Amino acid sequence: MLITTPVLGALVSAFSVSHIGQSAVREPLIAQLGAAAGQLGAVGRGATLPSFWLADTGGLEVWPDEVTAGRQVYRAGYTLVSAALLFPALAAYPQLHAAEIAPAVALAGASWWVAFAVAAAAQGLSIASLAQPSPLSLVPAFEADADALGGVKRDDALKLRPAGLTRITRHPLILPVVPWGVANALLAGGGAADRYIFLGLAIYALAGCKAQDLRVEASNQVGTVFDDDALSDFYRDTSFLPFGAILDGRQQLADAAREVPLGAVAAGLECGAAVEWATLEWWVGAHVPLPRL
Repeated sequence: MLITTPVLGALVSAFSVSHIGQSAVREPLIAQLGAAAGQLGAVGRGATLPSFWLADTGGLEVWPDEVTAGRQVYRAGYTLVSAALLFPALAAYPQLHAAEIAPAVALAGASWWVAFAVAAAAQGLSIASLAQPSPLSLVPAFEADADALGGVKRDDALKLRPAGLTRITRHPLILPVVPWGVANALLAGGGAADRYIFLGLAIYALAGCKAQDLRVEASNQVGTVFDDDALSDFYRDTSFLPFGAILDGRQQLADAAREVPLGAVAAGLECGAAVEWATLEWWVGAHVPLPRL
């Protein structure tokens, strides 16, 4: 299939709509998929994962019940559909970008470095957020336990306690895609392909985070299922907009500053700068100006 610039835009739009849409009907889909797995005899067969596995909250047994089976099948399908739509767009973008006659935006000097710093910092903070537990991240939460393998044990209840970056926004992993996308659209030249990819992903991140909030408010469920009211408490005490909960007094800036993992932030910023430079030079294209300080 020949991917033109309009097709690129259609793929990014389809990715966004399907990704958000699948989340909106998550619970009915999980129930149907779980029931189908049960009818096929794939549930409750006693198979277990190794003890070192980062197991789901149901334990180490593989598909002990239809809910667990449905959730895992849903996640696999969710990933496959998203990859089938987004990956071809990402692969086609460099050639379409290179075919642009002239950049619509030509940053130079200090303005180029400001945009680069915004994009790199956004990536860095998103990476750093993986070091802090959150119910909106698939990364497991751990606590020290001298009796456990490796000296730590998994405890996803820790995700439900606002700390550090989640005191600033409940979406520290995905929401930074918004400034990253806007900055990269400018750095890449602001052509049609640039807008479709970078601004399209920025809009997806904004709409996806908001849609997730609406779904959680309606169902009190997200990702791994939590069995108590702590998820509602997490949402009540955190904000969608960065610093919103701090400005209205639900959180304290001093607490957030004290709990932010400085080592993870430093490593994330360094990694973000390296990835952003590589993105511009090797993916967007070497003809993008990289001015010297």
